[in-house]
Amino acid sequence: MATSTLCGRCGTPLPNPSATCPHCGSSPARDSGLRYSTPRRKSPFRATALAIVPGMGHVYLGHNLKGLFFLLACGGLEFIGLDLDLSVIGGLVGVPLGVGGFGLYAYQMFDAYREAKRLENAPA
Repeated sequence: MATSTLCGRCGTPLPNPSATCPHCGSSPARDSGLRYSTPRRKSPFRATALAIVPGMGHVYLGHNLKGLFFLLACGGLEFIGLDLDLSVIGGLVGVPLGVGGFGLYAYQMFDAYREAKRLENAPA
């Protein structure tokens, strides 16, 4: 009974163990048949665009807790009027009226862009 070697990538029977696969072109010695998925790169532009809604850029990047923080900080505090510029800390630091909430909002958009660039340049 003759044994046949199968291609590690597509499973096509090979004439001999060191032959290149006629179907997909791979060699069974070099290609074990295991396919590794690489994580998808995240677009800095898309992360920034999604950050128009506070925290959504970070959720897109997989930083859910950070996204929730920005959502609550930007949205929640502005909604109930406890923004940084209205607090004692804002008065002590000298944050002008309206800059605290807008500053945090702008920062979370910048941070989403920066995190996406960092992830984009990270070694795979």
